[in-house]
Amino acid sequence: MLEWINRISLLWAFVILFALHALLYYSLGNGSWFMLALLAAFVETGVIAAIQAFGRMTRKSND
Repeated sequence: MLEWINRISLLWAFVILFALHALLYYSLGNGSWFMLALLAAFVETGVIAAIQAFGRMTRKSND
């Protein structure tokens, strides 16, 4: 599973997550949908990056 997550491009993950969150918050009628979508995309991309870093550290220690 970590190998699959390591193959995810962080740039594309951010773009896709931002678009999905923007659609969600806009459809909910939130007044600050842009900033919420941006923040949510940053946080979720950061989580993906942390998981990738953890996967790379554990792979190096196994070698």
